[in-house]
Amino acid sequence: MANATAVALDRHGKLGVYMTGIIAGQSTLLGRALHFLSPLGPVWRNRVLDIHHDSLRSLFPVEAGARLVALLAESIGLDSPSLYDAIFVAHDEAVARVSWSKDITAIYAYEDAALRTFQHASARAIGRVWDLPIPHYRVVEQMWKTEQRQWAGAATTGPVVTPEWKKHRKDSELALATVISVASNHTRRSLENADVRVPVIVNPYGFPVFDFAPKEKPNQGPFTVLSVGLQGLGKGTHYLLQAWKKAAIKDARLRLVGPMRLSQRFLQDYAGLFEHVAYVPKPKLGEEYRAADVLAFPTLGDGFGLVIQEAMCCGTPVITTPASGGPESITDGHDGWLVPSRDVDALVARLRACAADRDQLYTMGKLARARAERWTWREAGDALVAALTRELA
Repeated sequence: MANATAVALDRHGKLGVYMTGIIAGQSTLLGRALHFLSPLGPVWRNRVLDIHHDSLRSLFPVEAGARLVALLAESIGLDSPSLYDAIFVAHDEAVARVSWSKDITAIYAYEDAALRTFQHASARAIGRVWDLPIPHYRVVEQMWKTEQRQWAGAATTGPVVTPEWKKHRKDSELALATVISVASNHTRRSLENADVRVPVIVNPYGFPVFDFAPKEKPNQGPFTVLSVGLQGLGKGTHYLLQAWKKAAIKDARLRLVGPMRLSQRFLQDYAGLFEHVAYVPKPKLGEEYRAADVLAFPTLGDGFGLVIQEAMCCGTPVITTPASGGPESITDGHDGWLVPSRDVDALVARLRACAADRDQLYTMGKLARARAERWTWREAGDALVAALTRELA
């Protein structure tokens, strides 16, 4: 997402400098070396950008040092700093300390990596855009408390708890922002009780149409429902399992792909009703999407949910909830479906309807792919730049 934003700003002549970790332009020696490694995975491919070389500033020592600190902390049994925290905090400190061009009129930074940068920008009366990729932490914590009360013992891990120092950091970043950028209305709504007094831009992510090819013909064999991601309370996997058992669809498969975070005590009631694969490499995910009739993503709260777009790119329609980027990606009943969060009966009805009309699924899948092709990262980037230009004017 950060790379796509930088590319869009550069395309419109509005990028002063893009500061990040290990990064390189396509035409540089490092860029060619990283491009050579790109078949090994997206971690390498995402390090090469088609941006003017003068606009890139790689903070390689900062990222490398932060990774080393996090690794050492883990090796001696410390819970903090995590790799995420170490990289983001170190990056933020480095960006705030380097020299900035006098031509810079706005800073675009991400949650958890913006505090010192925004403080420096505020002192110079520079605009500050805060990108919030997931719902506000208070909303996430409340969701977890609700599920933990109702489903005691169902999860293998405790609720997501944000440390106090990190809450203070997030609150301070938000207070310094002059514009907020989010990818879904669900994330925007999560800010309603946070006393936000600045414009909030809602700009959905672009579909990764070049990474996921569409299926070429209707699926054969058993009716297959796929779920991809962390399989736990936050993603609504427990509601999906309830619905699947209640739907009792004959000659059907439920395939869960991703780390399992539900306890054996909970799962024993669903033994034999689903398949679980803990890990599928990113390059192989397209095969999983295309082999499925439908993707079920009954999440309770995602900033967006990239699996929605990935499945749609593959011509596989999606069942998801409004607590995601579903409303921004799907027209209900046309190229996918939206069901209320936690509504098992609604999910049962939709699963049964899908199983009863597989020809419709293929048709809807083609409509989903067509929608994806109309909103790639290029269109999303152009729209974001236009919105930023308007709000920062």
